[in-house]
Amino acid sequence: MAKPIETFGQADSINSLIETGQTGVIERTSSFENVQIISAEEIDLFNFQTVNEVLQYSLNNFSVYAGKEGHTLNYAGTGQKNVRFLLNGLPISQLSIDNFDLSKIGLAEVDRIEIITGSSGVYYGPNAVLATVNIITNKLSSALVHVRTNLNSTSNGDINAIAKGTVNLGRHGFGAGIGQYFFSGVGGTDSFRVSQWKPRLRTQYELNYNYRMLTDLNAFFSATHIVSRTQDRGYPVANTLRAYDVDQRVNQSIYHAGIRGNISKYHSIDLSQSFTRYNLNNDKSVKILSDLNVYDDQERSAFDLLRYDEFYNHFKISKLSDKHKLNYEAGIEFSHQRDQERSILSSVKTNITQFAMLARIDYKLDENLKAKAGLRYANSNKFQTKPIYELGLKYKMSETADFIAQYTTGYRIPTFNEMFYTFENPNLNITGNLNLQSEVFNRLSTTLRIKSKDVLFYTNLYWVNSTNGIQLAQIDPEKQLYQFVNTKSSKLIGQNVNIVHKGDHLHLEFSASNNGINQFPEEIGNYYFTQELMFKTMYRIKKSKTAIGFISKYQGQRLETRENAFGVLEDFKQGGFWLVDFSIRQQLFDKPIFAHIGVKNLTNTLNVSGSYLALDRISDENINNKIPISIDYGRRIWFSIITSF
Repeated sequence: MAKPIETFGQADSINSLIETGQTGVIERTSSFENVQIISAEEIDLFNFQTVNEVLQYSLNNFSVYAGKEGHTLNYAGTGQKNVRFLLNGLPISQLSIDNFDLSKIGLAEVDRIEIITGSSGVYYGPNAVLATVNIITNKLSSALVHVRTNLNSTSNGDINAIAKGTVNLGRHGFGAGIGQYFFSGVGGTDSFRVSQWKPRLRTQYELNYNYRMLTDLNAFFSATHIVSRTQDRGYPVANTLRAYDVDQRVNQSIYHAGIRGNISKYHSIDLSQSFTRYNLNNDKSVKILSDLNVYDDQERSAFDLLRYDEFYNHFKISKLSDKHKLNYEAGIEFSHQRDQERSILSSVKTNITQFAMLARIDYKLDENLKAKAGLRYANSNKFQTKPIYELGLKYKMSETADFIAQYTTGYRIPTFNEMFYTFENPNLNITGNLNLQSEVFNRLSTTLRIKSKDVLFYTNLYWVNSTNGIQLAQIDPEKQLYQFVNTKSSKLIGQNVNIVHKGDHLHLEFSASNNGINQFPEEIGNYYFTQELMFKTMYRIKKSKTAIGFISKYQGQRLETRENAFGVLEDFKQGGFWLVDFSIRQQLFDKPIFAHIGVKNLTNTLNVSGSYLALDRISDENINNKIPISIDYGRRIWFSIITSF
């Protein structure tokens, strides 16, 4: 019986093993793709509460405030739909939902988060165009019994508690966890509501089971259930004494099961299934601010009650070996997504079924040059998708330097709203389009990667061309009738620079990016560029069992012109801002008990000037409202106690 004591001390190798992007695990610097790793240690040190908060401190990501949906991800200025989100390599949400709120996904049992920059569409399929985010949680402790707790709170009055435990009995491993988050909202007079944020409550349950079939081959089952309630207290309507409030309840269930691991020295398999279910309900009310009476709002739209689910299965097999010239991966996938709440015609079922086959090979041409190629063929019952492929070359310039060039293609599938649903408004009528095709992306990138024992430097230059894009277009001026059609095209170019140092005491990261997006590619030079800087450091003082963390990110000003749902060009503006966090961690009593104290938003980033039109969310309350951008709740102090036995 072993009972290891967790310490803050041992830093991960600069060349950590990664499991995202292939079947099996490989070294980080052996991958053709650039992979960012956010460890559980880092999540604890900076008191990240949700997946959305973690992504705020990664390059090319920033969040915008989107009403009752919370904070939504905007990746490189293109929104959220071009990023694939996974939980242990399997779907975390339905791809055909227009928006999925990442702030509802807590970090109760996260081991680490791996982010692939670039397209991995051949391996992961739809929407894995600009990035893939894999949240890895199902790592059971090797100890006979292991229990971990985390209790934290901030000066804004939110409280978060996490507890999890694992038990190992021979070949059997059992794990369970629960996370409870509570935020009462920040003050402000009810009649003015300027300083009133959303009160919310989130509970997340985790269960998992692991059976060791062979040394490195495991059968697994995991279940995650998330219950979230958010009260959206609306601003007063102009020239009235009324405010329209929304009490939103979300239930999400995620079930994963399968067999995964090594079946021989060089061969791995992944036979996995998943089932996800998402339910949303909006209870609306009207508040009379003169006397504070509340009445039920009977004007409920089809978007106030949502029920989606998805069945997903895949089988993948691979050979990965540095000793052989030829390695390969092959697989098949099947998914079936359903909208169980809405339909348009009795003859048209609101479901999307997809079947895909994939194959990839990499071949060592000589000792210093490796090539790869991949192909995915997908078929759907509701839309057309062209085969996509990837090509790559990796040249070993020296023992410490690699040059990588890749050409990849990817695709984004239409959403339920774009394909099926009818929206009616006095000024705007939208009808679904059952003839939509997938949006297609082509990406060319080059990477220079230099490594040593403790330092990794990599920079990549990329160009992305989007064609066949889906946008809203007018099809009948007299009836003011609009429809989603495949006409849009855009271009994205940029460069990222990253430096990572991991030593026994010091962990440093510096990243910079310069991205340009052109949503009117017929106009030469019409690019809108934004800059980002990110700096992160964690320093361990082993003698005093103390750690210090500092993380900051600068998001540059964004200026661009967008075409709204009425075909009118309008300016979009967001001012530049800094996010800065600081924290200290101290081990107590020579026991595995750790106290954290920190400050979030030292620069007191509260509101960022600007607004945008919610073009990608179609509902009667959002279709023509400009939404103010908000980043966080301002400066606050937090404190946490973590135990690990």
